[in-house]
Amino acid sequence: ERQLAPAGISRLQEKSHVMPPSDLLRLPVDELRSSRLAELLASIDASDAADAPLLTLLFDKAFGGDAGLQLLRSAAVQEALRATALVHADDAIRSFALVHCKRLAAAAADVSLLGASGVLQQIAVLVSDASLGVSQRAVGFFVACAASAGALRAVLDHAPSRTALLAPCAAAAADPAGGVPALALRTLALFGEIAAIGDAQCAMCEESGALDLALAAWRGSDELVRLNALEVFALLARVPRGLHWLEAHGVVDDLFAQARGAEADGDAPMAEVQLPSVFHCLAELLEAGGDAAVDKALSTGGLLGPLWRQPV
Repeated sequence: ERQLAPAGISRLQEKSHVMPPSDLLRLPVDELRSSRLAELLASIDASDAADAPLLTLLFDKAFGGDAGLQLLRSAAVQEALRATALVHADDAIRSFALVHCKRLAAAAADVSLLGASGVLQQIAVLVSDASLGVSQRAVGFFVACAASAGALRAVLDHAPSRTALLAPCAAAAADPAGGVPALALRTLALFGEIAAIGDAQCAMCEESGALDLALAAWRGSDELVRLNALEVFALLARVPRGLHWLEAHGVVDDLFAQARGAEADGDAPMAEVQLPSVFHCLAELLEAGGDAAVDKALSTGGLLGPLWRQPV
C-alpha cells in the first residue's frame, strides 16, 4: 500500500519519472502534441488537486485550436480521458476533462467516436456525479449534443451510454413506492432541457422513455418533486411536440384542475407554493398554443376566476 506523501507534496512530485506540468508548459506546443504526448497524458494520473490548475493550463495549450481538436480524437487521448481524466479522484480534473470533451459534442461523427472509445458512457455516468459542478458539466455536454439532432441520435443510439443516462429513471420506475430520488430528478431536468430545443429532440426524449418519469413525478405524493415536474412541463410546452405530449397525457387538464383546486383550497401550504409554478407552466402553454389555447383555458379550463384573482 502506497505511503501517504508529506503535507505539501503532491502525487506528481512523488512520481519523479513524470515531468510536472510546470515543466511541460514550457515546451513548444508541437512537442507536447508529438514526442511529449505520452508524458502529458501520464501527468493526469500522477496529478492531484494541487496540480489541477497547472494541468488545466497545460491541456488548454495542448488541445487548443483545430490541431488540438484533432488530437482529442486520437485513440491515445480518448483512452486517457476514459480511463484516467474522467474517473480522476479530483473534481477539478474531471471537470476540465469534460470541458474538452464538450468540444466534440457538436458533430454526430465525433459523438459516435466518443461512444466507440467508451468516453461517452463515462460522461453519462458523470451526470450523477457526487460533485454538483462535475454533474453540471456532464449535463452541459449532453445539452450541447442536442443542439444537433444527429448528435443526439448518436448519443441515444449508443446503448451503454443511453442505459447509463437513464439508469436513475429505471431505478425510480422499478420502485415507485420509493418516490423519485434526487439523481433521477437530475436526469429528468436534463431531458426536459433537451426536449425544449426542438420537435426532433422532443420526439427522441419521448422515444427514450425519459419523459415517463415526469408523469410519475407529477402524479406522485411528494409535493416538492411535483414542483420539479412542473419545471419540466414548462420546458416541454415551448415546442409543438411537447405541447402535444402534455395534452395527450392529460397534463394540460391536470394543470387546469390544479389551478382551480389551488384557488379553492388556498390554505394548503404546498398548494400555495405550487401555484406560481402551475401558472408559469400554463403561461408557457398559452404562449405556445395561441388563441385556441387561450379560449380553452378561459372556457373549458375555467381559469378566468383564478387568473383574475392572481396578485400583480
